[in-house]
Amino acid sequence: MNVVPKRSSEILFGIAYNWQYDADFIHSLDRACHQAGISTFVIGPHNLQQTCLEVHNDERHFRWFLDRASDEDKHFLQLNHVLQTKGTRFINAHDRYLRAIDKAEIHTDLLTSGLRLPLTVVLPSHERQPEINPRLIEVFAKPFVVKPALGSGGRGVLTGATRVEEVTRARASHRDQRFLLQQSIEPQTLGGRRAWFRVYFVCGQVIPCWWDDRTHRYALFTPSDAGLVNVGELERIVRVIAEVAQLDFFSAEIALDLHHRYVVVDYVNTPCDMRLQSKHFNGVPDAIVHQIVAAITGYLKSQIAAASPDTSDAHLWP
Repeated sequence: MNVVPKRSSEILFGIAYNWQYDADFIHSLDRACHQAGISTFVIGPHNLQQTCLEVHNDERHFRWFLDRASDEDKHFLQLNHVLQTKGTRFINAHDRYLRAIDKAEIHTDLLTSGLRLPLTVVLPSHERQPEINPRLIEVFAKPFVVKPALGSGGRGVLTGATRVEEVTRARASHRDQRFLLQQSIEPQTLGGRRAWFRVYFVCGQVIPCWWDDRTHRYALFTPSDAGLVNVGELERIVRVIAEVAQLDFFSAEIALDLHHRYVVVDYVNTPCDMRLQSKHFNGVPDAIVHQIVAAITGYLKSQIAAASPDTSDAHLWP
């Protein structure tokens, strides 16, 4: 049975995107929602201003919203703010997103939750403290990874670092950001693969896969992997991250190190890269993208169908 909006101007699910390579994922999600009886409306740079005006004037309403644009284009933030004042529910609420993507901010909370993270030192921003005691870096475990607290897609990340000068240059190139120095993790080899995994959390569902940190190539888990990988432990770890971050849709990188420990190497990646592997060498396997689409669609349908005047705020996180 189709889910019917409460009024003609209400759209059950709005989707904002502005990256050309997102098109396949957005079209698939849009199509799946329509098949599930969920009305949708896609917002891009071409109709952003008009949509924002319509929402502000109560001419268009969104019950739920997925923002895959404002991280790169701040013009979309205005729409986010207006939607928040209208009571729209978000997959990945923006305030939670801002906290979760700050690696320096969430690092301590994840440690407190009992997860195993690489040995890490958080450095203040260059603007706040231009000079750092070089001894702090000289005695740190080598090699190490230098990464800005904010950022995604590997931008600004330096791997295999060993020298103070490398840290100095990185901090100077992103003067407003804190930096993390993280001990490099060398994974085991399992069945001829590096034991490095990308694990998705999607509206309550956990979807793990192989991910090679060197080639950035994904691979599906197969039945034969069951004896190699503790999938239950990967799921447990990612559910803990989800509780800490309170996000609905993200991925994390986890490695099985040489001491047989599952280590969370990169905590929260969002928006997730949803390029299809059938079109891009380092894209996500098409089957996983379809699983993610199904997870979002199923979650929305269940929440919308269950909504009433008393439960319209239903959300994965209270």
